[in-house]
Amino acid sequence: MRERRADIGAERKSPYREERKFPEPTICPRCGLVYLGGGWQQAKGELPKEANKELCPACRRETDRYPGGIVYLSGGYLWAKESEIMNIVKNQEEQAKAKRPLQRIMWVERKDEGIEIATTNQHLARRIGRAINSAHAGALVIKQKAGENFVRIYWEREG
Repeated sequence: MRERRADIGAERKSPYREERKFPEPTICPRCGLVYLGGGWQQAKGELPKEANKELCPACRRETDRYPGGIVYLSGGYLWAKESEIMNIVKNQEEQAKAKRPLQRIMWVERKDEGIEIATTNQHLARRIGRAINSAHAGALVIKQKAGENFVRIYWEREG
């Protein structure tokens, strides 16, 4: 049976996707992003003190500890080049945030077996994994179930 156009992507709805419009301007009290023109963006200039206050979707994810993607880095090579690899991670986040301020790293946890990086959405996780793999040629595996808004990225390189 053929899908109707309205049904395509319906299963991929994120609980953090804004289905409503906020009064403009609305300020996120946690990170300072401003909702203007139908989207969240960096504040430009002074904003009225009486502006509406709501958490942006990225801050809601952070307070809920509900990432959109997780990048797992492992292998002996990781520890030898850790600072270089983490610079790539930070640079990718900065580049993504410049255009899409809701894309950010939620946490970076160093574990015995490697490093875990949680992101607010799947796109930043993919971007980080691909950038590391491009610069440091390892084994990159991307796992995402059909219809889900969550991705796991595994990068490993020994020696």
